[in-house]
Amino acid sequence: MLFILKKIIGNLLLPLPFLLLLMAIALALLWFSRWQKSAKVLLSLSWLSLLLLSIQPVADRLLMPLENHYSTYQEKTPVDYIVVLGGGYTYNADWAPSSNLFSNSLPRVTEGVRLYREHPGAKMIFTGAEAISNPVSNAKVAAIV
Repeated sequence: MLFILKKIIGNLLLPLPFLLLLMAIALALLWFSRWQKSAKVLLSLSWLSLLLLSIQPVADRLLMPLENHYSTYQEKTPVDYIVVLGGGYTYNADWAPSSNLFSNSLPRVTEGVRLYREHPGAKMIFTGAEAISNPVSNAKVAAIV
């Protein structure tokens, strides 16, 4: 029970669900209470925060410290394995293989292939399980690409 509660609260604290929850609270305050001014401020701030986080320059600026701290692997030391983490996919056999990967998965596969070309003896390992609605696993879809 506590595990499920932790998962629900953890997911609600992610930026998008948290801001949408704030907007819902603000709308409820607007409709059902006398706190009109507070509701307008809360709705405006949460909407503006969502807008700013959605704009590419702001998102890039927020990610820059992490990207600078963990730079791209450039060493020439031989590696035995290259692990490509799954990051979301869909599966439709009629689509081009790269179209089945979400926008955050395809760069991971591309980087894995780049590293594999630098280290041809390495084995590539793709991760990712099957989704409920997809018959093929994330790992298999990434390996097809």
